[in-house]
Amino acid sequence: MAYLEPIQSCALAPVESRANKSDLRVDIFVPDVTANASAQMFLDLFQAANDLLTGTRYRVTLRTLSTPVNEDPRQWQRRTVIFLGNLQSRWVSRPDQRNRLASILRLSPRSMMIGGAVFLMRDAGMNHDVNLAIHPNFTAAAQEEGLLADASTTVREGRINSASSGFAALPLIVDLIGEDHGPYIGKTLSAYLGLSDGRQSPQSREFVSLRHRSRGDRLIDVALKMMQEHIEEPLQIRELASTLGVSTRKLERRFQEKTGSTPLTVYRQLRIERAHQLISQTDLTNSEIAVATGFGSRANLAHWFRKQYGTGPTEARTRMFQRPALTG
Repeated sequence: MAYLEPIQSCALAPVESRANKSDLRVDIFVPDVTANASAQMFLDLFQAANDLLTGTRYRVTLRTLSTPVNEDPRQWQRRTVIFLGNLQSRWVSRPDQRNRLASILRLSPRSMMIGGAVFLMRDAGMNHDVNLAIHPNFTAAAQEEGLLADASTTVREGRINSASSGFAALPLIVDLIGEDHGPYIGKTLSAYLGLSDGRQSPQSREFVSLRHRSRGDRLIDVALKMMQEHIEEPLQIRELASTLGVSTRKLERRFQEKTGSTPLTVYRQLRIERAHQLISQTDLTNSEIAVATGFGSRANLAHWFRKQYGTGPTEARTRMFQRPALTG
């Protein structure tokens, strides 16, 4: 779950009341005059990462440099800090914000300057320290300010990372998440978000989570793909094993060792997830969804759906369409 400490009256993402002490802290700073919704893309990215992770997660806080902080400054030594600028204007900090800005940048082990936020390096007295990815919109002004411009859209140099735009920053942030949790989760997250090779088909959250838990085990990977290809008419586990060229016992043992679940349980989870997608995204009846996901009857679908989500399909659909819109 992504966390958000709202600035002013912002309500961009769900707030979780109790934070895990092992959470990795990420602070996203936006200019005082910027609409808070500009950070939604990044909140969504960290939310997607949290959806896939089974252990340590990210606690994301949205701030401005004017947001009061009642914390020991040394707390920044354990945080990733992202300064999210736009492509229309340079970010200029006020004189009363600059000591705090310099302190954050010097203490944080990992910072990222995006778009017009690169000019904060000058405000912090660090404009001669690192090369920066600077968008062409700012090239002339950057030269006048003595910033060290790099022709790349992203630059990683020591503790300071930079991206010429928010879109260019997405793969860079995925790389940083890969550093925190291993290259496999980085690649998996990239595929889940559609940031990797466009020829690869995006996969569902449950599928990606299972692949991550199995650490890319080849047998499980192929089995999962076959399961997804046979959602409407599920294969018997013995049929699945035979097609894969292994015994049923070997397949069950591999799933238990790598995912902590049996192939039958995993297969059912994928089908329930598909049912949830159809319930929330289509107007198909419960009977039609039961057939489309291999459960056969509404009663059977409702039974397993309730065990997975704690509510029935009808209640889930009603709640989905009653969900209030987020405001910025």
